[in-house]
Parts: sequence; C-alpha cells; structure tokens
Amino acid sequence: MVVALPWEVTPTFAVGAGRSALGAGRQAWIGEAADLDDALGALRAESGAKPELVAVDLYPGDPARRWAARNGLPARAVVRHHALVAAVMAAHRLGPDEHVIGFAFDRGGYGPDGATWGGEVLAAGYKEFRRVAHLDYVRTAGRAHHAALAHLRHAGVAWDLDLPPVRACATRERRVLDGQLDSGYGCGATSSLGLLLDAVAALHGPTSGHGAFDPYPMRGLDPGDLVRAVVGDVRRGTSAETIAARVRATVATLVARQARRCADDMGLDVVVLAGAVFDDPALTAAVHGALRGFTVLTGRPPLVLGQLLCAAAG
Repeated sequence: MVVALPWEVTPTFAVGAGRSALGAGRQAWIGEAADLDDALGALRAESGAKPELVAVDLYPGDPARRWAARNGLPARAVVRHHALVAAVMAAHRLGPDEHVIGFAFDRGGYGPDGATWGGEVLAAGYKEFRRVAHLDYVRTAGRAHHAALAHLRHAGVAWDLDLPPVRACATRERRVLDGQLDSGYGCGATSSLGLLLDAVAALHGPTSGHGAFDPYPMRGLDPGDLVRAVVGDVRRGTSAETIAARVRATVATLVARQARRCADDMGLDVVVLAGAVFDDPALTAAVHGALRGFTVLTGRPPLVLGQLLCAAAG
C-alpha cells in the first residue's frame, strides 16, 4: 500500500503492530513486518529508498531497537499514543506545523513514565506532544480478565459474588490477585480507558449497543466513580443496554469537557479521536454529538504511519 504524506520526510523506516512502513519524500510504502529484514527488503524494492532513520516504540524491549543497532541506523523512539494521534492527522492531510487536541484511547501501551497509557488527552503536533490529562492510574496485575477485579478494588467495591466478574474467577485465583494488588508485587499502573470499558462490560454483560441516556456523574478523571455507579445500577437490576448507554454518555461528556478546557487554554479547535476504543460506532457517535463546534477527525490508519511521521519530524 502506498500512502501520500502531508509533508516531505527523510527516508525513515517504522515498525509497529505487525506492520512496517518506509517513508521517503512525500510517500510511504506500507507492508507486513513478520521479519524486519524481509519487510525492509520488500519495501525498498517497491520504493527504491534506503532508510536513514528507524522509528521504534518507546518500550525498551522493542525488537526494532536491536535491529536498528545491528544495522548501524539511528533509532528514534515514539510514544504509541502520540503516534496514534499523528496517524489520524496524516490521514486527514494536516500539515507539519498544525496542532490538535488528541484523545488516544485504547487498551494500553508503554508510556514515558513506565506506566501503561491508554486514556490520554494530548495537545499534539507531529514533532511533539503534551499530556494535558489522563484517566487516574489503576493498579493492575495478571491477565486481561483481572481488569474488572482490579477496577473494583480501586473503586473500593468488595469482591462480592453477586458481581459477574467476581464469580468468573476461582477462589484461589481471587486470593492470589488480592495479594498482588495489596502488595504491588507483579503489578503495573494503567490509565487505559479500553481496560476500564472492558471491566464495566464484564459487570453489566452483553448489550446491543443502542439507546441514549444521561451520563453517570464523575469527579474529575477517577475511573472509580464510574465503576461504583455501574455496580449500583447492576445491583438495582438496571438493564445492560441502559448501563452501556450511560457509560457511552459519560465518556462523551468527559471528552467534551476536556476538549473545551484545551480550547480555552490553548485556542485549539481540531479534535482527533484515535485508538481502538473508537472502533465502537455507538461510542464514537456519542462523542461526536458532544463535540459540536469542534472539527472532529477520526479513522484507524496504520499506527506505523504515525510512528514514521513523529520520528521524521524529530
């Protein structure tokens, strides 16, 4: 796949999320990335370009770092959530000097502070970004389905067996997780909205994804407020559809509140919605509806496109 770039770049090779990209001039060639040597060889054959720079993920264990060192190429680390926003900017042909309010919402990626990011509000261009706000960190451990129990613990909600995610974990499994979350052993911190929404979905069960209701009240960006509100509705027998719709309205309200704050503080009026959370069309529609007055850019262009441009921008 050949993609037009919004500005001219020095030859840059990027790898991420199973994709590779080689950018040169005003074009980028995008392919697979099972093997980095093979991937680069195929892209060079298509483009005729030779990379002078490698874009790598900020995560210290990214194999692209070792590959770049082995091949004598300079590497430039890019924060995943900055790249997610930059990829959408590029897909909409924003220029090299433009800046946006970026909402990067997914299940997580390595952040500069060593935590797992994923509920990020960024003021971003291609070259730099500023983390304006984020969901409060929650201590997590173990497998993905433990996220619901971790969020219950953060919210101060007891692991009672009337809650579906608690029943889904065996007694011994809960005991081990309880000890980890208390001690911090083997735990990390996350601001991921994707994991929060997974936890909430585990509480209320499957839905058809329709309906519109008032948001839950939240103080600031503490996910515990949302979890406690959802648990209360679950215990009152509120339908899953109603709870899911109220959760979507809550996310939309939070996004609109943060966007208006950024607009007031920085004069920005373009909003980018980036990351896998926005694969949910009902949630994305709710957010769009709450952002009246803003120019809203969405889409799921390849992550490597954003990595390439952030690295090339320096």
